[in-house]
Amino acid sequence: MMSLRLRIIIAAILLIGLLYVIQKIKKGKLELRYCITWLLLPIVIFFIVVIPGALQGLANLLGIYNVMNMVFFLGFIFVIAVIFNLTVAVSKLDDRVRKLVQKEALKDKEGK
Repeated sequence: MMSLRLRIIIAAILLIGLLYVIQKIKKGKLELRYCITWLLLPIVIFFIVVIPGALQGLANLLGIYNVMNMVFFLGFIFVIAVIFNLTVAVSKLDDRVRKLVQKEALKDKEGK
């Protein structure tokens, strides 16, 4: 069990991180659709820190007997979500590059 002091420190760090991501989104440095996982992560961790038995309760609900296994499971889910999000972004960029190359090829062909 975490001490109250440690919970407050973790909550403050999470809040700072969340505000940093929000600031980057507002300044246009990050797009919201690519940052959903980075916005949800601190919120989920905040609830786990604030509600001491939340992780154990979730582990029991899912039939996971060890809390550390639950932490690894949540980490795995997070990594999969980030990879999926990046795959979607790369696919869209690949499509845009292909269309731009085709347009340029048509312009070059018409110019000759």
